[in-house]
Amino acid sequence: MKKKFPIITKKVILFIVLADLTLCFLMFASSYVAYNRHFRAQYDTTVRQICSAARECLNPDDFAKYKMNPVPDETYEKVRSTLQAIVDKFDLNVIYVSTVEAPDYTHIFYFYDPVNDKMNWEAYPLGFTENYVEPGFNLSTKKVFEGGATIVRHTIKTRSGSHITAQMPVFNSAGKIVAVIGAQKNIQEFVNARRSFIRFVVLTALFLTTAFAMIFATYFNELFIKPILFITYETDRFASYSGSPSKDLLEGTTRDELGTLARSVYKMEESVASNIELLMRMTTETALALASAIDAKDKYTHGHSTRVADYSLSIARASGKSAAECRDIYLAALLHDVGKIGIPSSIINKPGKLTDEEFQMIKTHPVIGRQILTNISQTPHIADGAYYHHERYDGKGYPEGLSGRNIPDIGRIIAVADAYDAMTSNRSYRDTLSQDMVRREIENGVGTQFDPEYARIMLNLIDKDIDYRMREN
Repeated sequence: MKKKFPIITKKVILFIVLADLTLCFLMFASSYVAYNRHFRAQYDTTVRQICSAARECLNPDDFAKYKMNPVPDETYEKVRSTLQAIVDKFDLNVIYVSTVEAPDYTHIFYFYDPVNDKMNWEAYPLGFTENYVEPGFNLSTKKVFEGGATIVRHTIKTRSGSHITAQMPVFNSAGKIVAVIGAQKNIQEFVNARRSFIRFVVLTALFLTTAFAMIFATYFNELFIKPILFITYETDRFASYSGSPSKDLLEGTTRDELGTLARSVYKMEESVASNIELLMRMTTETALALASAIDAKDKYTHGHSTRVADYSLSIARASGKSAAECRDIYLAALLHDVGKIGIPSSIINKPGKLTDEEFQMIKTHPVIGRQILTNISQTPHIADGAYYHHERYDGKGYPEGLSGRNIPDIGRIIAVADAYDAMTSNRSYRDTLSQDMVRREIENGVGTQFDPEYARIMLNLIDKDIDYRMREN
């Protein structure tokens, strides 16, 4: 009892330190792999989507004309302006549209080449040609032209920094590949963040290991070893007098310790459950506050996100979703328009008809919303609500044009609720539609705009709403 740290305590401390170091290493390795995979996948998806969106504004049937006579016309300038806007909006290094000649794919003819004004090079004019040899570029371009593949390349630690490039084939109206479009985005921020992440995790692991060892040593010695030694000394003292130890004492001690442990575990679970409940409430309140901020940007849609969330929750419950699924759907619906943060207020609040360019910009809000919400890794389905709520069941929606059950459930549910609230809310150009008219519109959209199952649930909710309370007040 005179020793501050008995031998058994030292052995246990050594074991705990080694186990803690091993655990920290495993956690670091798994965290690093997950971190790296997550952000690379995020950048891959983002640059693919940007490249795909940019490709939609091209006029491939005019490329043959431009190649014969490389003189920009009005249509060309409009497309170039749109591509430049995409470069500026998403902070890309460059977007290029070019054709490369077989078999080596080194002779390049440029159609478009808008670049970021932060770059050290200038845009190539229409008809600029060069013989460019870079194995990675030429090989990926060959795959695009010959196989129609979409290629994503990562280039790390070059003189121009670290970046990611997506290359996609451009088809004319006859289905022939006439060019390749490439979008390049700088990922130096990700590389720097990864380096900081490694440094943070290593320092944190060392600190926690040292702190844990010191705290555990004191706690273990005071509350575990000393009581056991006390029992041992008492047993030895008793044995020296009676000649045999007391088994009842050991068994009683075991039961007492297990009972204490059970009560401690119960208290810990009670505390964790309470913290989880508090965290869930804070998450919901934060989402509500953010939804209010989103709606406040559009002067015509106050309370839109909250109502869509309520309607989506009712549809989810009626369709038999679990409590966890219903909660995810509710939060996703609250934040389904979060991408509008990235759209200028002048466009969102424009009272008249939008131009084609403005409408194309509006259509980017699902992509922006997904980029914002993807970082919420504990509830990944929330990002699906923002990204897929403008898809149509017949495949004529956006941003990906998915159809049927290829659209995630969460997107199909919110699509119905979102459309319903749009019709039952006041707008600058019209008042709330009548309930009969709203019902007809929902019914007409069954199987085309809306998922039949969720649309019929919405129709049932409308039929139960005799006093027409489900609308903007």
